[in-house]
Amino acid sequence: MKSRILSRCLVTALVLLSLVNSASQAVAAEPADPHKLFEQRCAACHDPHAGIFVRDSQERRKDAVVGRKSGRELRAFLVEGHGRLAPLEVDVMVQHLTSILAADGLFRDRCLICHGRAVELARGKLIIRQGRLVGRYTGRDVESFLKTHGRIDDTQAETLLRVLARQSSSYPAE
Repeated sequence: MKSRILSRCLVTALVLLSLVNSASQAVAAEPADPHKLFEQRCAACHDPHAGIFVRDSQERRKDAVVGRKSGRELRAFLVEGHGRLAPLEVDVMVQHLTSILAADGLFRDRCLICHGRAVELARGKLIIRQGRLVGRYTGRDVESFLKTHGRIDDTQAETLLRVLARQSSSYPAE
């Protein structure tokens, strides 16, 4: 009787262990939200928002993002353990900070005053439908709209479209 109970307990424990392992692998496979990741892992020591941090502390040299003061390459610095990020989180953070640097503060300079933070605008009011960024409630195509909005040129419109699409991508597209 005791061996039968022990066997059932062992089987149950193995099934639970397998489920926990599967769930943790599924969570690890999901890309991290770059904003939450920065706010949870970086903001305590750096600026509260990645955009401010990038503007004040990072620059592009050749093909890499580097610390303005240290000259150290961002990816290498993170891989060495700064921030204690997992390998997938390093990729997410490097992509995030590189994208912010590439946008060169355009959203901050031209849009922030009316629309607030890009991530809030993108996730609250925009969505990707059938591969196009559109107004969540209006269905208006953002790429077309930007051509006549905010007195921006075509290059700036393309940059803003990339910024907003990337910001909205953490939420599932319809």
